[in-house]
Amino acid sequence: MKHVTLLVAGLLMAAAFVLAGCGQQPEPAGGQAAIDRFRQVGEARASGDANGVVRIGEQVVTLDDFREGVRIVETNLEYMKGEISKGSFDSSFLQEFVQLIERTGVQTVALGSLIQDRALYERAVANGFSATDQEVTARLERDRELFRVNPEVAQVNAYIEAVGQDRYWSELYPAVLRREMAIQKMWEATVTGITDQGSRDAKWNDVQKQATSSVSIEALAPGAIAPATVSNALAYLDKYRQLPR
Repeated sequence: MKHVTLLVAGLLMAAAFVLAGCGQQPEPAGGQAAIDRFRQVGEARASGDANGVVRIGEQVVTLDDFREGVRIVETNLEYMKGEISKGSFDSSFLQEFVQLIERTGVQTVALGSLIQDRALYERAVANGFSATDQEVTARLERDRELFRVNPEVAQVNAYIEAVGQDRYWSELYPAVLRREMAIQKMWEATVTGITDQGSRDAKWNDVQKQATSSVSIEALAPGAIAPATVSNALAYLDKYRQLPR
């Protein structure tokens, strides 16, 4: 999958397509400080944001976050169907993935994606795998230039236009990058030295399971995310990890 396809904020398919790069392994540091920072942010948002619908660890997911997640699932679903129709090299996996999403429902898939993303991010930061402001800025500039010269995916372009160019590049995508890059660093540290792809996938699946099972998850406004529920979202994640690669 080409990098430009990953510019959709939220990166629903991160586990399948994003976390497969190579890089320098970071040094773990400052876990408690990161946890304290999450707690402060979580408490501030929980008390000041009446639109909070789910709390994942120390992070509050707002109604806007959830709606954004649903839109991302729908966008990625259309993209994957297009790849399948073109006979993409990974069309077999994509077909299984599309069927799983359609059986599960986009709201539940969106909630599952948010849970996994936030849980992995919290675990990454707590273990010292944060991205610096400089790293995020450099990656943002690189990706924006890549998209400017090579806007290949109509769904992505339509998504950016729908949410607004300014909002996407100044607000949504930088937040996505910060999470993705921290998780990427943790992925690299997890699989370093493992050469067999199956073993790498299994090791990372274990990390994902540990992250989602160890973090507290509370639906603050169940009606706002219906028909999605936390239990069904976690069940979806289990099914996703079992898809044949």
